[in-house]
Amino acid sequence: MRHQLRYQLSENDGEMHVSAILSKKMGLTRRQISRLKYIPDGITCNGKQVRTDTIARPDDIICAALDLGKRFTPTSDDFPRIPLHILKESEDWIALHKPSGMTLHPTHGHYYDTMSVQLDALLKEQGKACSLHTIGRLDKDTSGIQLFARNPIAAARLSQQREQGKLYKEYVALIHGICPESGVIDAPIAKKEGALNRMTCSPHGKPAHTAYVRLKQGKDCSLIRLRLQSGRTHQIRVHMAAMGHPLLGDPIYGIPDDVPRLCLHADTLRFLDPFANKAILIHCRDERFDAICASWL
Repeated sequence: MRHQLRYQLSENDGEMHVSAILSKKMGLTRRQISRLKYIPDGITCNGKQVRTDTIARPDDIICAALDLGKRFTPTSDDFPRIPLHILKESEDWIALHKPSGMTLHPTHGHYYDTMSVQLDALLKEQGKACSLHTIGRLDKDTSGIQLFARNPIAAARLSQQREQGKLYKEYVALIHGICPESGVIDAPIAKKEGALNRMTCSPHGKPAHTAYVRLKQGKDCSLIRLRLQSGRTHQIRVHMAAMGHPLLGDPIYGIPDDVPRLCLHADTLRFLDPFANKAILIHCRDERFDAICASWL
């Protein structure tokens, strides 16, 4: 049974992020807020489900549904299955090829078709049920290698490797224009004020470092390889757009180009096995990305 908390913004409140309303006005903990994200209609604004980074304005009504039990994880019989491409796995981790357009975790409008829910159901069917932990998150529009830890200890060790730079991904991207042969972009990134799900370069943002090298060039585009020393939201997309070389197919930071998907793909993952300490190298191609590159280069 649901217990609804309700708050209506006043003129004195002004504009507020939904996350601030949930914590400051409703008194919810970070864990309670996190659980609400995975529940259909867990957080709504004027009756419509919203994200925690949504900006609410005076007279908007924010509702939170409490006492909903555990995270939304339907059984394998509850929804149609989507084939998953497993690249490599061990008892402690599993790496998959995430296609562009697939969401990683349940969110507004996406529950059954998310990679984490589909993978959880698949492992249960195989008798390999475990506690999945995402190690680095690919954006919905980005394709490539997505790593999951299969137990809390492996998750902690892999996350530590990521912080130390021992676990990292390399990306390939198709960008507008001819960029220099190589370069490094050091530009802090912050949320763009007043914009939903959009970031921007800002001196007040969090440090962000992107290194790139040009692999190939076409008439008015370049194929580049990138490596990040930080993992900010939309980092590659924001940095390349700031350089004047937005990614092809980018609906947020790009220019109209009729390309059917974001041309960003995580094709390489390196890390150490969390227990065997053995070097792991995983590569992944994407047919849709390769086809677009072939037509533009």
